[in-house]
Amino acid sequence: MKLIQATLLTLTLLLPIASSHPTARPPEEQTHKHNWSFDLFHNKHCIGTTVSYAGQGSTGCRPNIEGGAEAFINVDIDRGCKVKFFRDKRCSRHAMIEEVKAGSTAKCNPISRKKTAHSFEVSCR
Repeated sequence: MKLIQATLLTLTLLLPIASSHPTARPPEEQTHKHNWSFDLFHNKHCIGTTVSYAGQGSTGCRPNIEGGAEAFINVDIDRGCKVKFFRDKRCSRHAMIEEVKAGSTAKCNPISRKKTAHSFEVSCR
């Protein structure tokens, strides 16, 4: 009987101590997804139809630039991101014609000399 009472007493004393230590881990901190947005134009003067692109984080190759782009305006690109423009629709490394990073001017920028972009890719770290 004394053994049972001693065991119960020990369990009663240890229960509050054990319950004060959480067994579940705290939720992991969510990673920040970098934001980016820019406008593309079909001519080097940024006149006419504006095609806007925006997103979060890195993208794969985006070959959906209708009719190609000859100029861009960097609306907002986070520090950890860069946008690469390519003259082909496959984002081939040898076809890269322009790279835009955070801090680029927000005015009209022609894409490389005599080049038209047909795809782009965003990479964020």
